[in-house]
Amino acid sequence: MEYMRPPITSCANGHNICDVCKPKVPHCPTCRQQFLDTRNVALEDLARQEMYPCKYRSYGCAEVFANDVIIDHQDRCWYCPQSCPVPGLKTQKCSWTGNYDQIENHLKEEHHDKCHVHGEEEPRTVKRLHTVSFYFKFLFAFNEVFFQVFRRRDDKFYVSVYLIGHTDSAAKYECRVEFVNADNTEGVSVMHLARSFNKEMHDLTKSGKLLYDVLSHLTNEEGDLNYKTQILRVGV
Repeated sequence: MEYMRPPITSCANGHNICDVCKPKVPHCPTCRQQFLDTRNVALEDLARQEMYPCKYRSYGCAEVFANDVIIDHQDRCWYCPQSCPVPGLKTQKCSWTGNYDQIENHLKEEHHDKCHVHGEEEPRTVKRLHTVSFYFKFLFAFNEVFFQVFRRRDDKFYVSVYLIGHTDSAAKYECRVEFVNADNTEGVSVMHLARSFNKEMHDLTKSGKLLYDVLSHLTNEEGDLNYKTQILRVGV
């Protein structure tokens, strides 16, 4: 359900409509008269005084806000239904939807092969690095879900970590990735702030740039590359 919020206008017979619904209908749905540009100032003032429940209350949100705040809250509401992030990567299909706090269990149960337990000491391995153009895993730390991706483009190798959660929470975390050789005697590392999965996934080459040739020298005889990942709180 949408809320009637300013600006509110009327049709020729006085039926009111706000800018949320007005672009969706060619004429008044009640009497089929044309809309006017005249503002209903009294109704707008009344709308500003009311308190509105979050439209995701059926999913568990109990918050109520004034009209000028509710939209911003709903854009960031923790209870907003979320789709599985895997189909967005175009690797496989998944029709799951749920809340933010259910994403971790879903990924572990249905996409466990794409998940890493953050904090494990043993390094992870990218198999046959020379064949990889896109590699990703989901990480879980600080009760948050992170998406780690390696992307090769020409002679560059990009390392990024994204927070799957509130956009403004991404800058609270930083990621350190260390690539090491099989003997653990040589390595190279990159560190950067986490980015927002919802807002910044369109650009996988914005952070963590390394030269591919540097990493290829760290691979073993099979071409595999070991790496370790740390996710840290900024300023802690």
